[in-house]
Amino acid sequence: MKMKDGMKRYLSITHALMLVPVFIVMLATGSYSASVDDNYIRGYAASVLEREFHASPDSLTVKDGVIYLSAVELTGVHSGELITALLKIRGVERVEILGAIQEAPKDVSADTYTDDREKAEKGRDDRYGESGSTKERLFDPLMADPRWPHFSMGYQTYMDDGEFGGVFAASLGETLPLYKGDGPFGGKLQVGVQAAGFIIHDLDTASWDLINEDYRGGVALYYRRDAWSGLFSIYHNSSHVGDEYLLHNGVDRVNFSYEAMQAKVSYDISRAYRVYAGVDYMFSPDPKDLKRWWTQYGAEFRCTQTYFNGLLRPMAAADIKNRQENDWHSEVSLAAGFKLESKDTLWNKINIMLEYYNGNSPNGQFHDNYIEYMALATHFYF
Repeated sequence: MKMKDGMKRYLSITHALMLVPVFIVMLATGSYSASVDDNYIRGYAASVLEREFHASPDSLTVKDGVIYLSAVELTGVHSGELITALLKIRGVERVEILGAIQEAPKDVSADTYTDDREKAEKGRDDRYGESGSTKERLFDPLMADPRWPHFSMGYQTYMDDGEFGGVFAASLGETLPLYKGDGPFGGKLQVGVQAAGFIIHDLDTASWDLINEDYRGGVALYYRRDAWSGLFSIYHNSSHVGDEYLLHNGVDRVNFSYEAMQAKVSYDISRAYRVYAGVDYMFSPDPKDLKRWWTQYGAEFRCTQTYFNGLLRPMAAADIKNRQENDWHSEVSLAAGFKLESKDTLWNKINIMLEYYNGNSPNGQFHDNYIEYMALATHFYF
């Protein structure tokens, strides 16, 4: 639905942006207190490994306050610095690295090291691959981006929309890493494929009519050095109106597709906060008169504490796009919720989020329509 009043659009976006600090304050200062147990320590230690040392936490285990790590997971990591950082976590009694004997830092007792080759080899077998596996992620997903390739499903309720009310939205896709190696300036490079399909259904119709399908696929290059990470990709995007929607509404289908390139840069301010920004450029649009540029930027919060015995980790994110096609009006996407964490299940890959969107529709056939909705969604990251 297109807005008739420009001021209404401005106020809606302003109010949406005001929710960002509210989300972050609520999550960061929640009334629940985290107990210092093994689940809490494991979640905090995993964050340290991933954010500060860019190491995989797959072999990480915690028992009675003692952190155990496999040396085969820590190739290229200064073990003394790592142990010093882990011992600063509240409740940690000792850190043991299985599979290597190394010189201990001055402020760490030498008995924190254990030589256990058999356990180290088991750690190698239990993970997805050996140290440096292509499956290690160099550029984290953009949590609030409605078009980040991943698996998701959710219920959207449109506000003040004369055409849609309740909508089911889903995405089917993922980033598939193919190669990983050393990059320039002491960083790491990764080559992969991104592919996804995005669909929406009208839940207010008898057969839940398919409204729109968008398909996206391309090749991507990822880079990380310390707190900096980057993404460059070339991709194709095509949009298709649903047959049932077309039959029931008699609308004219638009041949909406394009090839584009994108570049994104991300910086981890701390263990909890991340910011990013970038630009996309369409070089083969259809229709030909589509304007070609848009910018994207945002911020994310991942709480360093977990709650309910380590089960829930609060999270929040904001993503904003400004398209030349829409006179640079903002498309605001906000998300707040929590990540389910459990070392025994796939829960450590699931985010449950309450979302808000205000701007031109991300669904290709309806890109001229201005929409606003609230949503409850589940996101799966592998």
